[in-house]
Amino acid sequence: MKMKSLLCLSAACAAFGAFADPNDPQTTIVSANQDDNRVLKVTYTLDEPAIVTFDVKTNGVSIGGANLKLASGDVHHVVEAGTRTLFWPAYEAWPEHSAKRDGMDFSVTVTAWATNAPPDYMVIKLVGEDKGSRTFYTAPEQLPGVGGVTNDMYKTDYLVMRRIPAAGKTFRMGSPDSEKKRNADNEILHYVSLTNDFYMAVFELTKKQYRNVVGSGPNERYFSYVPTNPVDAVTYNAFRGSTKLWPRDGHDIDTGSNLHVFRSTLNLPTLDLPTEAEWEFACRAGTLAARYDGSEHPGSGDDDVSSIAWVGAGSSEPHGVGQLIPNGYGLYDMLGNVDEQCLDYFSSGSAYATRGETVIAPQGPETSSGHVIRGTGSFWSADGSQARSAFRQNYEPSGTWMAVGYRLVCTF
Repeated sequence: MKMKSLLCLSAACAAFGAFADPNDPQTTIVSANQDDNRVLKVTYTLDEPAIVTFDVKTNGVSIGGANLKLASGDVHHVVEAGTRTLFWPAYEAWPEHSAKRDGMDFSVTVTAWATNAPPDYMVIKLVGEDKGSRTFYTAPEQLPGVGGVTNDMYKTDYLVMRRIPAAGKTFRMGSPDSEKKRNADNEILHYVSLTNDFYMAVFELTKKQYRNVVGSGPNERYFSYVPTNPVDAVTYNAFRGSTKLWPRDGHDIDTGSNLHVFRSTLNLPTLDLPTEAEWEFACRAGTLAARYDGSEHPGSGDDDVSSIAWVGAGSSEPHGVGQLIPNGYGLYDMLGNVDEQCLDYFSSGSAYATRGETVIAPQGPETSSGHVIRGTGSFWSADGSQARSAFRQNYEPSGTWMAVGYRLVCTF
């Protein structure tokens, strides 16, 4: 789904191109020169519109995405076909090194990604005249700004989404009999196969992100306004609507809903909530333990999950997103902080799962008294007994419980 072209800037390294499917976007570097001020100018040709990223290597080793975040021009977004140029200010981004001075082999790689198979990180702007514009990166440390993805601007004025490699993957959903504090009827262990990759927001939707798109604040019924705290007490019906029902109407939503405003403002027609199978797959990030850090609940009150989840005594309200350790996909607060709404209606027992069967992309029942919420939004609880990847609850769609928020997904 991508094509790389490489050019080396020292005689010791020969230029070559990588092989790729001829149906994928094709790039060719025309020239790559570093001027006396150490500004690297790369000119390349592109045979069809594609998302373009690039890398710089010395002696065959990448200098790292954090050193490339000042790149500009025709890079990190959808670029039209033709001859294009990108710039990288090495004097500012990598001041302590000079490939020419140190005699290092210095190479540049330009990568073209098909627009329907983009890089792992998508950043959507939520403010300004170019609201809804999108940039793409292969790693979180490439994002501009101090701290990369954990910079507060990515929790307020941008929406950062991580591509989840789910297409064709089968995973173990639910909890085994040996898992402490499990609910046997609600967490029957079974296998699920997903059919599509999807993007999932790195953070729970924050109050400032919500205000930047919807134009007014969410209901501050329980807690005061803190920009980087997750949205809470916004009902499912208000957020997605109450007349277009999942799964009967698929991803159709009410035009008067908050989500419709997000879709239309950001020009993302597939933006939605995750199914609970997508949520658990993303939460686990390939792990089988009770939690995505590999830990298990010991069945007592001294269970410490403070490194990954806001739960336990003293957590009397939600916390600013993205402060703790993320899971293997780089998603923060998947456990703890607020619960997260899912598309599925809630079911239990055999209606939820049957042991031994592999279910393909489950969508839940046609109707029920409430929707599934995930993520253990028990920031006030005494221990981490509910902070498990398989834990699930039932929530009435018109309810405004203080611990329920949202995490957005979209597909291409």
